[in-house]
Amino acid sequence: MAQLVNPNYTVERWHTCLVCYFCLILAACVNIWGRFLLDKLGRIMIVFNLLSFVIVIVVILAMDDHKQTGEFVFVTFQNNTGFSTGYASLLGILQAAFGMTGYDATAHMTEELHDARNTAPKAIIWSVWIGTITGFIFLTAAMFCIGNLEVAQTSLVPLIPIFQSATGSVGGALGLTILVTVIALVSLWFLMAQSSRVVFSFARDRGLPFSDAISYVHPTLHTPVNAILVVLVVNIGLMSIYFGTVEGFNTVLAISTEAFCMSGSICRERKAC
Repeated sequence: MAQLVNPNYTVERWHTCLVCYFCLILAACVNIWGRFLLDKLGRIMIVFNLLSFVIVIVVILAMDDHKQTGEFVFVTFQNNTGFSTGYASLLGILQAAFGMTGYDATAHMTEELHDARNTAPKAIIWSVWIGTITGFIFLTAAMFCIGNLEVAQTSLVPLIPIFQSATGSVGGALGLTILVTVIALVSLWFLMAQSSRVVFSFARDRGLPFSDAISYVHPTLHTPVNAILVVLVVNIGLMSIYFGTVEGFNTVLAISTEAFCMSGSICRERKAC
């Protein structure tokens, strides 16, 4: 967004890392001292997400007067990666696959849910359906509104030039980008919550080194503070890879995305197989 407002600004890798560190620390602080806010915030964000989805779709489709053709969106295949067509296709699927991760987060929070036996499965199923339908519509609308394909390909955040091309203004693109940014930032808070519960559960079952310390629950905050800090430190460490190599960092993201998807197909009981 800084580069959108100031085109002369050059985004350095360390800038990106520092922003990510700040977001991670903020997420940890919210989970440690603002746990009671997460439930209410979750209800608010459901409405905010759906409203933002409608606003973005309506704005870019209504304001873009130079849309791509249906053939470009659904038929044309452009491979500028230097890899084979099959490999390039798998790389392209990664973005869609990433959008379908995280719906198992409810399973990691069941100990803190009321009537988890009924509410947790419903939450998981609804998140899959809502994510699939809205994700497909959003990506299709974005593809129709791609202006300069080369600019979108070379941008660090391809959605921003798409928004700017569709709205024809910096202010319009900035407004739409802020909506997406808020969703991503708050989602990080919830991801921190579910990740810390996974670490806490492993430590409680003696599955991690220093389990006694990691499974500690603060007596007044009623949160697994040390588990949250472990998640924070690990994520900061992974983000630090970006300092040295962008390709290495993207590889970590790709592997984790595919691992998330593959884990859902693993049979946990012999009967399920």
